[in-house]
Amino acid sequence: MRFERTDPVAAFLLRTPLGSLVRGVARMRMSVQHKLLAGFLLVTLLFILMGVFSVQTIRRMSQHTDWLDEAHHRVDLSHQLQHSLAMQMHLTGMALLVQDETALANILRENNRFNDTLASIEQQAPDAERQIIQKIRTGQEEAMTVVADIANLVRDGKLREATDLQLGREDPLYRSIDALVREVVQHENVRMATLRESIDSANYRSLLVMGAFAVASVLVALIGGFVISWAFIRPVHAADAFLSDVAAGRFGGVVDVPNRDEFGALAARLNETARELARLDADQRQTADTLRALNMQLEQASQAKSEFLANMSHELRTPLNAILGFTEMILDDLYGEVPAELKEPLADIQTNGKHLLRLINDVLDLSKIEAGRMELAVSDYSVEDVIATVRASLRSIADDKGLELVTEVEPNLPDAYGDAKRITQCLLNLVGNALKFTHQGRVVLGVERLGDELRYRVSDTGIGIPADQLDEVFAQFRQVDTTTTRDFGGTGLGLSITKKFVEMHGGRIWVESELGKGSTFYFTIPLRVERAVSV
Repeated sequence: MRFERTDPVAAFLLRTPLGSLVRGVARMRMSVQHKLLAGFLLVTLLFILMGVFSVQTIRRMSQHTDWLDEAHHRVDLSHQLQHSLAMQMHLTGMALLVQDETALANILRENNRFNDTLASIEQQAPDAERQIIQKIRTGQEEAMTVVADIANLVRDGKLREATDLQLGREDPLYRSIDALVREVVQHENVRMATLRESIDSANYRSLLVMGAFAVASVLVALIGGFVISWAFIRPVHAADAFLSDVAAGRFGGVVDVPNRDEFGALAARLNETARELARLDADQRQTADTLRALNMQLEQASQAKSEFLANMSHELRTPLNAILGFTEMILDDLYGEVPAELKEPLADIQTNGKHLLRLINDVLDLSKIEAGRMELAVSDYSVEDVIATVRASLRSIADDKGLELVTEVEPNLPDAYGDAKRITQCLLNLVGNALKFTHQGRVVLGVERLGDELRYRVSDTGIGIPADQLDEVFAQFRQVDTTTTRDFGGTGLGLSITKKFVEMHGGRIWVESELGKGSTFYFTIPLRVERAVSV
């Protein structure tokens, strides 16, 4: 596939088990919409699982924080226990110094605070620590008994005995209790340090698991996106390659995709289209070969026709010129005086013979043009002389029909370079047609210079040409309709020959007309023809 050749990563992945997974998804009997929806639901499920896992991790970390706060609180209580015990020892010494039994009452308050703190520590203490706490409580009760005895001695004024009791029994007892309290403090510190290490380790493991889950989720999402996207991209590229072949004229290809969705249906329709295009292409090629053979036959027939017409026209013109020559000699009384009743028929013979000669000349010219044997005889010529010749040749026809034949020649025209005979023939055809199709009014023959070109025009006030037939007037053997052929005669060759002569001079010809209001024919040719143009 084209994209696989330009994307080596995708090509490599499609050769791994992922390629089988792509084909498996493509073969699923599901619509494209449902496959895309399944892909979006997969990504959404991964986001939900990621969120749930993150919430669980945060909840555990929050619980660990609570445990750590509780451990800090227990350590703080153990330090308060130490402080309360130290206060008791201090208050006992103060009572002996000031000799006031009321100072001993403060010891009782500190003892109550000591017992409350000890009870708070004992609530969640492990068994080993509970045993120590029990020893502390026993020692504290014994210490309170000693304090009561010291208070009685102070009340009785027996300070020496009270001091001895304090030094002999209370102080050692408090020191043992202090050692036990220090042991409790040490236990709580150790418990807090152990808890902190376990919490740090648990948090680290949670972060690792959450990161691994996030990476796995991203990989699953990427794999799912790759599989679903390539399940659609492969048929699209297969269709693109198929359409490229079709655009290049190769109709034998097929779209081979495993999809059982809309892309599979599209591939089936493309394959049907390819088969139909291949059939049509074969038919078209066969038809083209047939047409090519027919064109060759037509060209050969046209060439044979042109050569036949050229030969026959030449053969017909020779005896016809003889007939016209003998007719003219008879009319000129070279064979004796012609009776009056024969002059009119002989004149008709000569007139119709000349008309037939013109028709034969037209056919001969057309045949030479089609056979490629017509050449221009270019030389310098006077435009005024050409116009004068045309007017002199056709003035009698205009007079017979009561039409005005007007010439309009731009003054001071320079000599032109071209085939004056063929240009004269073109103008004779155009003016002759104008006179033939005009019943009243006038015919105007004009010429003017436009830069390096000459523009000739022939306008009349005749019957005009319908707008939908303007493009047909220069066709061979054609007139605007069959009625004009019957009413005015002619073979329809004049305008066709005129067009070819104009084009051989490197010019162009066109007509403007309105039905019932006359026509104007224009043609332009270079002032100086460099070389004849093949037509």
